[in-house]
Amino acid sequence: MNDRVRWNKKYRAEFQHGRINANLMRYAHLLKRGRVLDLAGGLGQNGAWLASQSNAFCIINADISEEGLLRAPKETARVVVDAAQLPFPNHSFDTILNVRFFDPRVNFSQQLTRDGTIFFETFTTADEKYRPDFNPAHRFDPAQIPEIFRGLEILYQRETDDGKRVFVTILARRAERSP
Repeated sequence: MNDRVRWNKKYRAEFQHGRINANLMRYAHLLKRGRVLDLAGGLGQNGAWLASQSNAFCIINADISEEGLLRAPKETARVVVDAAQLPFPNHSFDTILNVRFFDPRVNFSQQLTRDGTIFFETFTTADEKYRPDFNPAHRFDPAQIPEIFRGLEILYQRETDDGKRVFVTILARRAERSP
């Protein structure tokens, strides 16, 4: 089953919107205002919450699932897209939200404007002990930070094991010197 079919099926089965990410709420004040890409945003709760904090955030929810986007808040723009084939020009976004998603083909620095920020939180390779069935291609290896966040300054980084899942939270900014 491909990702689009799998996620459409998952969203059809859900009766409520997901919870807003607690770390996003904690660090939102550090994110650059402007155009925000909610990458693999699904039901859109994180982007909608961010937009509710300031009208200076303009959210674009990009997800592979039509079903998730149909159920996302109407006040955010919605684009059906595979994250590996983003249709946006380089340096289009002031902030990227990347929550519970990882695709090594996404070039965050290329998508961000000067001083643009990213809030990144996803499951790590250590999460295998809790979810051995989770697709290993979508687990983040913290050893990849220098490669995945090339051209970005890490402002905050922490790996958390909460007894149910293991995830990393990273807040980064596109370095001033980046082209």
